[in-house]
Amino acid sequence: MDTPPERTLLAGGYRNAVWRVRSSRGSFIEKVYALDADGPNPVFPNIPDHEVATLRHLAGTGFAPTFESFDDRRGDRPAVLRYRFVPGVAWRRGVADVAQLLSRVHASTPPLLRHTLDSGAAAVTAADAMVDEVPADLAVRLRRHRPEGLPGDGPPRRCLVHTDCGPGNLLRTRSGLILIDWQCPGIGDPVEDLSCFASPAIQHLYGCPPLSARLVERFLTAYDDPAAESRYRRHGAGWHYRLAAYCAWRAHRLDTEQPDTAARYREALDAELDHLERSW
Repeated sequence: MDTPPERTLLAGGYRNAVWRVRSSRGSFIEKVYALDADGPNPVFPNIPDHEVATLRHLAGTGFAPTFESFDDRRGDRPAVLRYRFVPGVAWRRGVADVAQLLSRVHASTPPLLRHTLDSGAAAVTAADAMVDEVPADLAVRLRRHRPEGLPGDGPPRRCLVHTDCGPGNLLRTRSGLILIDWQCPGIGDPVEDLSCFASPAIQHLYGCPPLSARLVERFLTAYDDPAAESRYRRHGAGWHYRLAAYCAWRAHRLDTEQPDTAARYREALDAELDHLERSW
């Protein structure tokens, strides 16, 4: 007779419930996707079928966990993804490792996915829509740091982007770093991922200190693509502004029901605005 699976809820996620399941068949991760009752997330949407497609596509690359099974959403029942558990710890140091992983991901052939934003100017336009939804005090602070005159040219190459490559989604394993939580991948600008990892807000939300200017430079150098590095310097302010707007948008939405989490997003907003002021 089979023993019932042992289920442990894992900490760290901001939206979806993630469980580790141990059974006679092995150890798995089970992700239960949140139902976005108030509409899709404007920066990090839940797109379960795209996560499934990406995990299947990246099988054997070492960039992502091994797909196991998927139950699509049915009525009020959320979608559930299962993939093989990978022993490891969340990233805490080693920016060159992250740069080299992202470089390999961006060089890979993407599956059929949504197209994400393709320039810093497009990121600013997307940020403006979020700024319009936050209280006046937050909107005033954000607009004071709004980048102007960014180039609107699309990327020299569109590539597979993770879009949410913060410390909590980078797992250090015996064989190196892998990326988990591929629920909002796309085909887009590599600068989106470079900006996400370099973002003080994203680092703060996952309990890490902001990267110093020296570490950001080391990260960009290790990515080893002068064109992408130059593009980050020309477009990065737009992407960082979008992340600041997102933190304000999330803080406002969570103020009543999750005040502690809202406060954390406000701290992240402060960190991102400080970065914009110092770096651009």
